[in-house]
Amino acid sequence: MSNNQITPLQIIDPKYWSGLTRDQHLAWAYGKSPQYIDKTLETVYEVNYGDDNLVSFVNKFPVMEIETDDPYRWRLMGAEERNIPLVKASLTSSGSQVASTDQAGIARGFFYMWFPERYFEVTTHIVGENPETYQVRIVEDPVQDGAYWRYKVQNFTSDDSAFLPYDELAVDTRWKELYGQTEQELSERGNGVHHASHFEMENTLSMIRKNYDVPGNMIGAKNPAMGMQFVGADGKVHTKWIDKLGWDFYKQFRRDKARLLMYGKSNKMADGSFGHKGESGNTIRSGFGLYEQMESGNLMYFNTFSLDMLSSFAMQLSVGKIKEDKREFVLSTGEWGALEFHKAAKGTASNISWLRSDHNFKQGGKELDETQIGTYTFVNGIKFHVIIDPMKDNPVLHTKRFKEGLAESYTYDIWDFGTTNGNSNIQRVSLKGNHEVHRYIPGLRDPFTPGGEGYTGDNGAAIMTASSKDGYSVYKAAWLGILIRNVKRTGRLRPNVLR
Repeated sequence: MSNNQITPLQIIDPKYWSGLTRDQHLAWAYGKSPQYIDKTLETVYEVNYGDDNLVSFVNKFPVMEIETDDPYRWRLMGAEERNIPLVKASLTSSGSQVASTDQAGIARGFFYMWFPERYFEVTTHIVGENPETYQVRIVEDPVQDGAYWRYKVQNFTSDDSAFLPYDELAVDTRWKELYGQTEQELSERGNGVHHASHFEMENTLSMIRKNYDVPGNMIGAKNPAMGMQFVGADGKVHTKWIDKLGWDFYKQFRRDKARLLMYGKSNKMADGSFGHKGESGNTIRSGFGLYEQMESGNLMYFNTFSLDMLSSFAMQLSVGKIKEDKREFVLSTGEWGALEFHKAAKGTASNISWLRSDHNFKQGGKELDETQIGTYTFVNGIKFHVIIDPMKDNPVLHTKRFKEGLAESYTYDIWDFGTTNGNSNIQRVSLKGNHEVHRYIPGLRDPFTPGGEGYTGDNGAAIMTASSKDGYSVYKAAWLGILIRNVKRTGRLRPNVLR
């Protein structure tokens, strides 16, 4: 059986070619037309490839138009409250890092702490890894010491024997501000106010093109029948090759655009330039696709999938970020991933003693109906819904395997279709009023002039043409991009083999 054999009933393999289509291509591909029981050509691999699903999926994202094809930017506001890493702690203003035998702050004693920036102010109470146990108060204005800021601090406690242990003052422990506490009489100042500027992200539009050429002798009445019929975008049945050619062109360009938005790779260098040039010698500017942007979000790899792992991952996405009544996650996965989710859910259910054990049986227990589990509700308002994404089962795009199927089929994508600062979190980006162009160059003959072949009329008047070539060329181009406003509101769980 050949690589293209999908059933023992198959007697002809599909033929593949690119570029110019000639008479011999059609003869080679279709031969003479016998009588067919089913005259309509079906796309055999459409279920596996999921290209139409890919286009539909991408088209769900709203479009934001920009005026020019210059790089586009968007902003997110950061939190004004932060924790700061400790550079060093010492018993004296010029000493070395405290040792394990030191008792920093004993009997409410003074010691010194260094931080990489002037974030804290005098009167501030700051805490490290154990905020309920250890607090220190800043007693003097910070002093710049080389690249760092030195703070004189005092252990804040009522216990004369208490001190800060070595581990609490370890390098890179994170310290936070609680408040600025002062005396009750004649106090002069409290702690200061913190500010934060915004994050700024940048992406750029990418340009793609597609084209085809047709010889003049393939036009008009000579446009050969294919021997098979196909259903076009208009829902009508077509039999002619040029109709099929135009349909394939249109369909494949839509797919190219969708794949660019999903799989696009940025070629922007650290110095702001772009690393590639085209045939013209000019720069190719490529923007970040959806998956590449998600690499900066929440990413986790696994060998064995479980609901406990999934729930823990969702908790990391949710706690302190998403309110409990908005923690519903849509898991986009392949068919093997959906099966893995079902098995994990079934295993979790088997450990719940009060669930009925006979609810799946029908006809007196003779028929087992294992209804696929696609929803799971966890604690703290977390709920999962599974949808199958045929793109992940595409054997052309994805070849690496994991367990019984394609590794990509076991990937779980969490998409946030909500809003960030009132805007959709994921948006397509295109040029205003110029989403794409569709052009043709007429030659000696073309199907777009009266008569369909570019012939002159009865009066013999000449018709202008753009090329001396006996044929015509068709072109499409598009400028497009995509943005995720806040990548931290997306997530990916992937098999380890896809690292």
